[in-house]
Amino acid sequence: ENHDDGKEAKESEDDGGVLTFSRGQESEEVEKGKAVRNQLALWDQLMEGRIKMQKVLMTANRLPQPDTYPRFRKEGGQDFDNAVQNCCKALEALLKVLVELQDELLYQYPGTRHLVDGKQAKAESEDEILSSSDEEPVEKAQEKRRSLPKRKLKFEEYPEFIAKRYRDFRTYRNSTLQKWHDKTKLATGKMGKGFGAFERSVLAQIDHVLLDRERLLRRTQTRRSLYTVLGKQEQQPAPAPQPGPDNSEVLPPSDSNRHLKDIDEEIFDDDDFYHQLLRELIERKTTSLDPNDQVAMGRQWLAIQKLRSKIKKKVDRKASKGRRIRFHVHSKLVSFMAPIDLCTMNDDAR
Repeated sequence: ENHDDGKEAKESEDDGGVLTFSRGQESEEVEKGKAVRNQLALWDQLMEGRIKMQKVLMTANRLPQPDTYPRFRKEGGQDFDNAVQNCCKALEALLKVLVELQDELLYQYPGTRHLVDGKQAKAESEDEILSSSDEEPVEKAQEKRRSLPKRKLKFEEYPEFIAKRYRDFRTYRNSTLQKWHDKTKLATGKMGKGFGAFERSVLAQIDHVLLDRERLLRRTQTRRSLYTVLGKQEQQPAPAPQPGPDNSEVLPPSDSNRHLKDIDEEIFDDDDFYHQLLRELIERKTTSLDPNDQVAMGRQWLAIQKLRSKIKKKVDRKASKGRRIRFHVHSKLVSFMAPIDLCTMNDDAR
């Protein structure tokens, strides 16, 4: 059959002058396209869950911290304890669902199945690629997954379990990153050309970034948006500067970015990474539709507008009601000529 497919491809090349896919190659390319489409759909669903959990993270950053928690518990009494208990139950249920989802995804792929069933991982060569005939059907894998005993973890056991799962997954993650990094370089023709020979591997680059662990921790402990932590005293703004000896007005320093200098070890703030994911999602959705399909374009526009509303804009909340002086800097004097006013603000608004 392979010989016949090759013969058909050769005949089509001789007749039309263009090499076409054989039947076997065509079906293989179709399966690859379906796999990529399924991966993108799964990524979109994971991103939707990530967007919903961002609200939970922002709310958790506002909760009372250890130094003020006893006072809240004393003042709140039994109602406060009941609310904390209900919150812990909800978090435990969320952790259980997320762990079950992770188990389901890891068990469907033979390369990561050992992370769930606890069996020894199979040694794979770097050139080995699992074909569709070698992979186990999804229905059969799900049936085996249901036959495994369900894991019952207590709330305090989740941190240790998640840390162990991360350590076990590291080997597969590193091998996959290195394999696809090499394939990408080979496909783009950058293997051993020019300065490409001096490039470090992707794993070495990641390790180099993770060397400065203190700086990375500080980035996650920096408040990147304006919110108030319950029970915590906010920093007082700097006093307004006094006018100079010639009674010239001195503008006060802007405190619109003052929260970026506020480092709190009790919070986890990744707004910069979260907004970057949102931007990439919006860019991909705006370029993946057929412009002739007006109905799909309308639905996509509504979804994109909802995503854009989640991206916070930098707004100076203290600039309203005339509390911030608005001014326009004139251009420098060139050849003793008066500057050309390019400002769109009229005189009444100044």
